[in-house]
Amino acid sequence: MIIRFFLLIFDVFLRKETFFNWNRIYLISTAVLSVILPFIKIDRFKNVVPEQYIIRLLEVFIGENVKQNTSQIAFESMDLKSQSVFSWEMMLYIGMILATLLFVFKVVKIGWLLYKNPKNKIDRFNIVKLINSSAAFSFFNYIFLGERLSEHEKESILQHEIVHVKQRHTLDLLFFEAMRIVFWFNPLVYMYQNRLMTVHEVIADEQAEKNQNKTNYYKRLLSQVFDTKNM
Repeated sequence: MIIRFFLLIFDVFLRKETFFNWNRIYLISTAVLSVILPFIKIDRFKNVVPEQYIIRLLEVFIGENVKQNTSQIAFESMDLKSQSVFSWEMMLYIGMILATLLFVFKVVKIGWLLYKNPKNKIDRFNIVKLINSSAAFSFFNYIFLGERLSEHEKESILQHEIVHVKQRHTLDLLFFEAMRIVFWFNPLVYMYQNRLMTVHEVIADEQAEKNQNKTNYYKRLLSQVFDTKNM
């Protein structure tokens, strides 16, 4: 399988490298290639085996009623095969429907959080104050911060999530959510997504550390959002 080959290359050669943005590009591009390549047909490969080297065996029937019985058996086997294919197709579609419903549930949940929690816009970032929560995450330009987080946690997490927003990591994750809907039966897709999420976190940590000199700015930002005093 193509995606398995790409994933093996990443785990063996690239996973421990520090070129994290290149790792991100590799994971996304190879995931796209793994979907496209099976649909690419090269005419040159059709003529790998010349026609003169193909041997066709003649059908041999023994007895008088063998032909009729053979036809009946062939018909029954084809009928069973069609039923089997139908059941597999139904299972595939059911899995895709369930995966779609799960994705819709996630989006609706985020929309509900946006609706019921207070929001403030500072610069181009929309800060959502999660009531009675210690969660923290981002979705496009929205940064969700739980009010139960300590001031130090809010400051560091905000810097971390701003990197996610600036680098548009949400688009990467939405792409793999679509992959999970279509290829829900393939565990390698989930592994690919986990690798990408890990790369996202490392990139965000690395960039956030470079912005430590902006500590005072983020403290003022947080004090406006959460109505707290600067420490």
